[in-house]
Amino acid sequence: MSHLINEIKLFDENYFFLNEIGSREDRIKFLSKINIFVGENNSGKSRLIRNILSNRVEYIPNSSILGNYNIFCKSIDEEFKKYFKRIDINIQHFKNIYNNITDLEPLIYFNDSLKLHEKVLNLNKTIESFEENTSTSTNGVQNSRIGKDLREIFEKNISIFDENLEKALTFPKFKKIYIPILRGLRPINQIDNKFQYDDIYQNRIKEDYFKDSKIPEEFEIFTGIESYAKIRSFLLGNLHQRKLMSEYEEYLSKNFYEGKDVTLIPSESSGVVTVKIGDEKERPIHELGDGIQSIIILTLPLFLNKGDNLLIFIEEPEKLLHPGFQRKLIGTFLKQEGFENYQYFITTHSNHFLDITLDFSEISIYTLKKELDDQDNLEKDPKFSIENLSQGDVSALELLGVRNSSVFLSNCTIWVEGITDRLYFRRYLQRYMDLKENGNEFTEFKEDFHYSFVEYGGGNITHWSFLDEEYGDETINVERLCGRLFLISDRDEGKESRHEKLGEILGERYYLLNCREVENLLAKDILLKVIKDYEKVETLEVEFEEDDYKNELLGKFIDEKLGDNRKRKRKYQADSGTIHDKINFCKKALEHIQQWDDLSEEAKEISKKMHEFISENNK
Repeated sequence: MSHLINEIKLFDENYFFLNEIGSREDRIKFLSKINIFVGENNSGKSRLIRNILSNRVEYIPNSSILGNYNIFCKSIDEEFKKYFKRIDINIQHFKNIYNNITDLEPLIYFNDSLKLHEKVLNLNKTIESFEENTSTSTNGVQNSRIGKDLREIFEKNISIFDENLEKALTFPKFKKIYIPILRGLRPINQIDNKFQYDDIYQNRIKEDYFKDSKIPEEFEIFTGIESYAKIRSFLLGNLHQRKLMSEYEEYLSKNFYEGKDVTLIPSESSGVVTVKIGDEKERPIHELGDGIQSIIILTLPLFLNKGDNLLIFIEEPEKLLHPGFQRKLIGTFLKQEGFENYQYFITTHSNHFLDITLDFSEISIYTLKKELDDQDNLEKDPKFSIENLSQGDVSALELLGVRNSSVFLSNCTIWVEGITDRLYFRRYLQRYMDLKENGNEFTEFKEDFHYSFVEYGGGNITHWSFLDEEYGDETINVERLCGRLFLISDRDEGKESRHEKLGEILGERYYLLNCREVENLLAKDILLKVIKDYEKVETLEVEFEEDDYKNELLGKFIDEKLGDNRKRKRKYQADSGTIHDKINFCKKALEHIQQWDDLSEEAKEISKKMHEFISENNK
């Protein structure tokens, strides 16, 4: 499963979750793999995650198991009582059975101290003892007969768990890792053992935030100071630990050093970790760029705990990170092999970071706001509201700043008309880079580092000074604002003159689609697969070729091809004739664009041109 917790209980009465109808609840709902908390300064974000850290985890999992368990408890209780009433025996006379049933109470939350499997087994064992008791009877009914009847009821209800009972009802003991804002890799205060340092950051954090809390064994505060000791311990540890360190060095190599070998060495002579990159001379870890140091702090404990069920709490992961590294970090959280049972709780003040998250699924965003009561007193106790934002809701960005600001830090930009254009062209470019990698002629370019996508919003192109002689002083100078650009535009009818001028000014940095708009670029096989997904069918009896829809309104074209079949699941055209609900249509298409040959010929051509442009601007 992609994450373990769907809802988590709030133990601090000063926090409440605003649900869909505006009512207050004592739980955070709609959790995802990554959960991001934003808000103004002093809005309670950091205090919230520390509160979750220091309390027992009571939660509702992201599966049907809680509902199934509660159905089982209710059914067993009702059917056993009905059975005893039918045979005219008071169930309370059977103390063991009665106690086992009352012990099976429906739950609101799970926690790792519950022994649900044992409770069900206890009931099962009690029924077995009745089945084996052939010497006694109650009200003329043999206890063995009662046992067999109860067995039948039990087996019928236990079938709701469609997997091994112990596996179904055993839930993980979570390990928690807290990465605070007070962190760094530079060694500060060496203790008598030259291989260890006094973690004064951790001491300060415990004193400030957890002085009155007993920090449980499964709760780790990782500031980065103990990196030397951890790396040394794992390099000298067992086979599994050494393998984890090797995987971590490989991760750094592939993602941040263009495939050059990376070796982490706990130097005995200096007492710090040194790093060797490719053929370069090894250097102390604190001489690496601040961004790489931050990446190590944020990812080292994740790799060293592979295989555990982790809840990771991070304060402002964007600290010292270039937007390109921020994107790579989110990708690591979501996609790294071995991180499947990790779930993240993150605070941020970065509009870069929040902007990037809109390109990923499995992310929930929450806003926090502080409220003061209206009582007339000098010292008011604040309350904090938590509200979930839907995927793609940009209102949270208004708390932090403008979008697309990462373009200032990228070496070049690719300008596209809208969000679906960005999603399609990003996927096409990635498939081309995959092809290059497999062919061993490869330099990986990172989005928001080597290049960024910019959405110019169709008609808003007139506000940018691509054609400044036409709109004069009211336009914005793109070249001065964000460096070199590559512009892709739809072949809109009636704008031939503008397309011609753009071609003259931008030359090879301008691409005019040979089809109507970005959806018309889809290969025939992909388009058919998307339609089959919507219609929930395995086969589709329609005949057409790519040239048939190249310059057509695609939504209208699909509707006409499918005809007036009453079994159709949806209408495909918007009022304009183009695709209705373009974003979801795009997401379905992207699920099927998994390799280079899934692209149409023109999509391949654009991918190559984008890659050539990025290469030229990153020499």
